[in-house]
Amino acid sequence: MKQSKADKFGTVLGFIAGTIFILSGILWPAEFSNIALWLESTGEAEAYNKYLVQILRFFDLKSLFIVFGGTISATFIAFPYTKTLRSFRSIPKVFAADTAEEATQEIYDQSKLIAEKRFSGKRITNDDLSSLENPFMRRWIEGLIVREQVEEESLAQILRAEVSMYEQRANEEIEIFDFMGTAAPAFGMVGTIVGLVLMLAETGSIRSVMQSMSIAMLTTLYGVILSNMVLLPIASKRKQLKESNLVLLEMIRESVNRIARREAPYTILQELHNFLPHKRDEFDEQYG
Repeated sequence: MKQSKADKFGTVLGFIAGTIFILSGILWPAEFSNIALWLESTGEAEAYNKYLVQILRFFDLKSLFIVFGGTISATFIAFPYTKTLRSFRSIPKVFAADTAEEATQEIYDQSKLIAEKRFSGKRITNDDLSSLENPFMRRWIEGLIVREQVEEESLAQILRAEVSMYEQRANEEIEIFDFMGTAAPAFGMVGTIVGLVLMLAETGSIRSVMQSMSIAMLTTLYGVILSNMVLLPIASKRKQLKESNLVLLEMIRESVNRIARREAPYTILQELHNFLPHKRDEFDEQYG
């Protein structure tokens, strides 16, 4: 019930915010929109560094309202509120290093120790669990094997379901950023049309016409930059991280599943060997 209310709130918020942003882009006074043009109109531009004034020429409030505000508002309308917020919170992930491939060797070594203990009938201690740095592997070994909270035949289904859940959530985040990457240029075109309409309706000074033309051009620029330099690269990086983490999760799932069945360590390690980077490099060299 709470989820449904949150989604309704997100949709209504998106419509209201989008309307406000678009109207702000239309009604905001043009003379206070572009800082550089405003400085030039007041004669204060000469008091500032010329390069700073050139940079400020590309900063326009009306364009920001339309492109940034419109893109975010449309996202809240198109996707559930909680999923949209979760996607925004996932942005720092794209700045993190892709450590999944490096972690495969660590998983391989730790699986060897746990498998040997399990196969020989020794008890897996808390020290063994605390040595497992990967949170998925530690939780699965502890909850599904050590504490035996589920039956053995259900273990494989639970592990597969968790991997699928991770993949689904990652795909949702990627889909949202892909949508925003498509929406941003579209709102850039909206801003261009707004600027052209304002320019055609302008009967004042040449400067007023320039201000309207600036809006038309900068909204297109903002839309293209936001899409191709920010949103689509974030979606691409998130997709690469997802694929790397899925390989790691599959390795952990295979390891935990076989350890739970008390298979021989040699058999388990032979299977996990295929996940190691050098083995994949050999495969790439052989098959291209």
